[in-house]
Amino acid sequence: MKLLLILVAMFALPAWAKLSHESELSVVNTGGNSELQAYNAVTKNKYDFTKNSILFGGHYTYGEANNSLSARNWDVNAKYEHGLTEKWAATLAETVEGNRFQDVKARYNSDVGAKYSAVKNDVQNWFFELAYRYTIEDRYSSENIYQHKARTYTEWNKKHSETLQWKLWLEYLPNFSNGTDWMLTGEASVTAIMTSMLSLKVAYKGLYDHLPADPALKHYDYITTTSLVAKF
Repeated sequence: MKLLLILVAMFALPAWAKLSHESELSVVNTGGNSELQAYNAVTKNKYDFTKNSILFGGHYTYGEANNSLSARNWDVNAKYEHGLTEKWAATLAETVEGNRFQDVKARYNSDVGAKYSAVKNDVQNWFFELAYRYTIEDRYSSENIYQHKARTYTEWNKKHSETLQWKLWLEYLPNFSNGTDWMLTGEASVTAIMTSMLSLKVAYKGLYDHLPADPALKHYDYITTTSLVAKF
């Protein structure tokens, strides 16, 4: 993904670029008979140019239950989009992610693909993405694995009113190197806008891994969050 890094360097500095930023934070802390601390932080950033966009961000989730680590996963990502027509764009992306409880020390995903905007207006936005993905996965319990995959993704969001918005997205990752090792991830969320900058978001995210890294692991993981969102 050297090309993606070069493009980011070329386009990140111009003053005429339009920047949008969104960060969210959720915290759960209980005491007494049950001690639990859980934190989830997400950041999303986007530079818009005439026909180009650069997106970058990441997330970090950490949790302890009764002073023992119970959750830890993270990702950092960067993506470049070049508009070809009003509805079509070419895309390059790089993601690095890890999940201690899925036996993944670090997973490196390199994507080359396309994006199609089916609906885009002031009320709703619906688009599809299709990409080839090359994955290098560093596991805690075994040697690195190298896989060829596809990435299919769709996202729909709609403004229900001036203070309420809905969002749904779904991602499917078929595996060409091992047909049984596919993944399906999705999230549904609703956001209540409190001020021009602050919102309250409730979301449910589920991930199904048909072939976990360790046979003893469960196939399905999920997370429910209530977050404070800052956006400008």
